[in-house]
Amino acid sequence: MRFSNSLSILAICALSTTPFSADSLNIRLLGRFTATSPEGLIVVEDRAFVANSSGGLQVLDVSDPGHPSELGYLFLPGNATGVCRVGDNIGVACSDNTFRILDASDPSEIDSIGTFLSGSAVHKCCSIGDTVYLNGGAFSVVDCSTPGAISGIGVSPDVFDHSRFAVAPPYAYLAEKNYGLSVVDISDPSLPVGAGRYFALEEYIRGVAVGRRGRIYLAANSGVFVLEWSGDSLVEIGFWASPDDAHDIVVDGIYAFVVCGSAGLRILDISDPADIVEVGHYVLGSECTDIFLDYPVAWVTGLWARVNAMDISPFAPVGEVCPRPENFALKAYPNPFNSAVTISVGEGLVPSRIEIFDIAGRLVEPLCPSDISPVRGDTERDVAQRQGDSFTWSPAPSLPSGVYFVRARFAPDWPTARLTDQITKRVVYLK
Repeated sequence: MRFSNSLSILAICALSTTPFSADSLNIRLLGRFTATSPEGLIVVEDRAFVANSSGGLQVLDVSDPGHPSELGYLFLPGNATGVCRVGDNIGVACSDNTFRILDASDPSEIDSIGTFLSGSAVHKCCSIGDTVYLNGGAFSVVDCSTPGAISGIGVSPDVFDHSRFAVAPPYAYLAEKNYGLSVVDISDPSLPVGAGRYFALEEYIRGVAVGRRGRIYLAANSGVFVLEWSGDSLVEIGFWASPDDAHDIVVDGIYAFVVCGSAGLRILDISDPADIVEVGHYVLGSECTDIFLDYPVAWVTGLWARVNAMDISPFAPVGEVCPRPENFALKAYPNPFNSAVTISVGEGLVPSRIEIFDIAGRLVEPLCPSDISPVRGDTERDVAQRQGDSFTWSPAPSLPSGVYFVRARFAPDWPTARLTDQITKRVVYLK
């Protein structure tokens, strides 16, 4: 084991149009843009929002990745070190201990519409809906549902100084540099608490990602470590040695996209963690430290590496195969039914998604029992109630009598996994 477990748990440069060389494999450079000092970016439709550590937020037109161009720039009191999307706005982590929400709908007139002052350094940010997670000197959860009045929800000070992190409820995974990996339980956002720490032996952890099957991938100075939950512990199940320090990592299906300093972008086939294979790379000749995936383009940045658009089209997202449980069988009773029907998929199993279709194939009601119980429809009506491994569907009063089809789809780690299997059952509704 490589870890000891202490767990209680503005110029556009020339394009690359030449065949692959010794410095490239299955990846092409589409275009480049000279940003001031990019610390990372996100892409929303045809715009890229770049956090610059020597100034502020830069907005680029990336409708043509081969020819990105600047649309606007906003200098901030604190240097921008992280960026995320918050609804229709952009959130920026700044070096003056603040998190700011910016209205960049008009890139030529970017407005600051909300500021949250943290009690410690803020390095990076990440959002899920209106909830934003901040890290740096502490790990914080903030409510941004009202951008002009950002409010703190909870803070966990029991972490060392860290930067990149990944959120996969009920946990957040924090890369803590030479301290290793910190796991924070965020099941109660008002009370995020440390759920354990893994100390890296002679390693420097810079980045972390969570795959669709719940595996954790750490970008470290010697390479990429793959961890997996075993009960309440994380155990190492794989390792890939990088040609230079690994800084940041994104995982999509069976591929991991890793930026490795002067060794550029490296793409790994991680379908077998015990036998990770490099299947693509592109060496820029300058330090690469951050990556944002917007398939079929990977956006790679670095302090001196500029903003780089890379064609990764050979690596289409491919979900990992999840085996179908032997007892996965859809049952519905009573059938025919009058006011409600009870649906089960097998003893002890919870389907990832249940959907009701009419005889014409139109979706009547989507039920997500593994996410919400009870599930509410558009009219705020309780449409499904969970009882153990069964679910009771009560059709809307306006729904006519007739034949309907219940479809259950299964993936053990929904919502991060692709749905891998499904079965359908015919039911008859008689008012």
